[in-house]
Amino acid sequence: RALALLADLEAAGALSVVGLQIADPNLAYERFEAICVLLGKMHEAVRFAIGDAIILGEYLYREQAYQAIELMQLSEDARREYVRVAQQVPRSVRRQDLSWSHHRAVASFKRPLRDGTSAPDVKEQRKWLKAAAEQQMSHAALREAIREGAPPERPTTCRCCHRPLD
Repeated sequence: RALALLADLEAAGALSVVGLQIADPNLAYERFEAICVLLGKMHEAVRFAIGDAIILGEYLYREQAYQAIELMQLSEDARREYVRVAQQVPRSVRRQDLSWSHHRAVASFKRPLRDGTSAPDVKEQRKWLKAAAEQQMSHAALREAIREGAPPERPTTCRCCHRPLD
């Protein structure tokens, strides 16, 4: 469904590299909502996808990959950060219910290896990501909890209406 919507937007000339332009004054709210969901998902997916693509390109094509990678027109810092998070947070740990920024917050968890190098500490990453999802933490709250060394206690009352939570 999302791919069909994307194809429709592209075919209509509504979505291009310079933005979104929909001039239909009768655009149904449901269609607008679907566009927003699609754009949000694309935004979340693209950072991991770029990191994964650069890693793949370096593996398959070594130095030649940079000719294609340059076509992304991203700053070196952005590319470096996308690769860092993609390398340090394996796909098996990534959660669809959390943002890329949540994953970025746990990317620094590493465990030492016998040869003196380190590897991602997936157990610790999973623990923190699970806590973030269960407690509906923002990525800023997750970073703060990591700095403090322990996830905050699960709330017992709703933040909005203060009713007890199950």
